[in-house]
Amino acid sequence: MSVLREMIENLLSRPVTILYPWAKVPIPATFRGRVAISDDKCIGCSKCSLVCPAQVISMIDGPREVEFKGKTLDRKKRPQVKVFKCIRCGLCERHCPTGAITLSPELSQTGTDREILVT
Repeated sequence: MSVLREMIENLLSRPVTILYPWAKVPIPATFRGRVAISDDKCIGCSKCSLVCPAQVISMIDGPREVEFKGKTLDRKKRPQVKVFKCIRCGLCERHCPTGAITLSPELSQTGTDREILVT
């Protein structure tokens, strides 16, 4: 008897789903999306690659001078992220001393090439 009652209630109620292409789903403020690296802020400390649990951040050659806390440093390396292997945990963003790596609230791209990089 209760199944029949529930079926009738569902037939007479409005749909719960969102009509996606026409109504966009709200993105929460804590959403971790696209990986972005600001090369101007990066000092090449390698903390991001050390804390990455998926091991998708590698340090490549990128020599130049950078300013950090009023001092000029010679940077030898810069991070490179394999985008589609990244699990978006946010540890790299949390441990970066200069805020060079951020996970923006934008949706990240999709694809099948697992070797696409963000540098």
